[in-house]
Amino acid sequence: MASVSLGSGMILNPTSVALATQDNYVSALTTAALAMHKRDVDENFVKRYGNQGITGLLELVGAKKECTQTKFEHYEEAFIHNVVKLSTTGTGFSANTAYHFEYTEQDNTDQLNGDQSIGSNTDTPVRAGDILLAPNGELGYVTAVASDGDVDAQAFDGTWSLSASTEYEFAIIGNMWAENTDQPSSLMPRIHTYTNECMIIKESFEVSGTEATNVVYFKVDNEKMGSGYLWYLKGEADTYKRFLDYCELQLIMGQTNSNTGISTLTSTEGLLSFIENKGQSMDLGSASITMADFDAMVKSLDKYRGAKEMALYAGIDLSLDIDDLLAAQGAYAAGGANYGTFQNKKDMALNLGFNSFTRGGYTFHKKTYDVFNHPKLLGASGMNYAGYGMCIPMDTQRDAKSGSKIPSLRIRYKAANGYSREMEHWLTGSAVLKNKTNSEDNLKSHYRTERGFEGFAPNRFMLIKKS
Repeated sequence: MASVSLGSGMILNPTSVALATQDNYVSALTTAALAMHKRDVDENFVKRYGNQGITGLLELVGAKKECTQTKFEHYEEAFIHNVVKLSTTGTGFSANTAYHFEYTEQDNTDQLNGDQSIGSNTDTPVRAGDILLAPNGELGYVTAVASDGDVDAQAFDGTWSLSASTEYEFAIIGNMWAENTDQPSSLMPRIHTYTNECMIIKESFEVSGTEATNVVYFKVDNEKMGSGYLWYLKGEADTYKRFLDYCELQLIMGQTNSNTGISTLTSTEGLLSFIENKGQSMDLGSASITMADFDAMVKSLDKYRGAKEMALYAGIDLSLDIDDLLAAQGAYAAGGANYGTFQNKKDMALNLGFNSFTRGGYTFHKKTYDVFNHPKLLGASGMNYAGYGMCIPMDTQRDAKSGSKIPSLRIRYKAANGYSREMEHWLTGSAVLKNKTNSEDNLKSHYRTERGFEGFAPNRFMLIKKS
């Protein structure tokens, strides 16, 4: 970056990178330069790129909980009802006889994209005596279930009208039994398992004792170390903001580390990967989002028990498309929007940058998520996150055992015996500090955290992607 001359003998070398060298700060001031005229310099330091911080998403919609192990986990219930996929093998359907359906698989859509489950009935939930509902509305009575999952079932009206050699999804809607018969076999509930890990994130800043006493013309604000006309305060403040950004970026964009070459390092699966791998998704391709797309999204969320109040964090491209769509419909500020997340106050939602609208009984609080368009982060050349959107349920669930409220997502951090690694900050050195920690003529600021992302019920999340 080019230096800015303020007259003979005084040079400012601003930098976006906090390096511990004298050249990054104000050069030595000569007596001759200062003895002449006092320059008219505005004391306000211009934030050229505005507020560059990108933290706050998980702080706003989530919660925090400590953990005592690097790996943490929880269990989630599956649907107590499930459909089964059966194939009509054979050449015809004889009247008033059982038709042999070949078992294909149990429908695992409540697991969505590969979430793991445990339970004894992971093969087929169909039992003799069950009543099957075919897609065409026909009912069938299960007379037998083979060890391989194949099903014999008779149509209620005598003959199945299903096509041969075709796979169908059948719902199990009940059962029926003859007089004086035994009870059916039991079905064990399926349980989804969720695991993730904490990761260690660090950042540091260093300034010499000499530079810590160099005064600049403009005032610098530092929420951690006060304010003043000292350039090092800006470097330390940038370090803190960058550290917070790294924390959020990992919680949003993090992926599980499966590389054996760096197996000693743990990483956390972030929100985006959580939704894409386990939740629901809608790929728009290169097209702008339409009302039909929104309706399909609402129907899918409703199908899988989505929250009635959703936060929609959108990149700038998707956000503008939604604005255009809703403006054409006159949908913004429509009545009936739910503001429960914001203490039922519309003004609070607006002050935080949310625009709210309702569709199909679902309230969406849309906010442009700047990180998706940040030119030095996910908005860098060649990336298309500006077209992404994350729909996050804003409600909480109550744990049946403890009675405590469970959020849709939260931050987990390491802590034990009164020691917390949620957000550590400490200073070392012999400069600036009243209580010197060593003989080094500097001030070092250190940041460290050990944390991870935890998501609940991925079926209630939705990822929107526009290329």
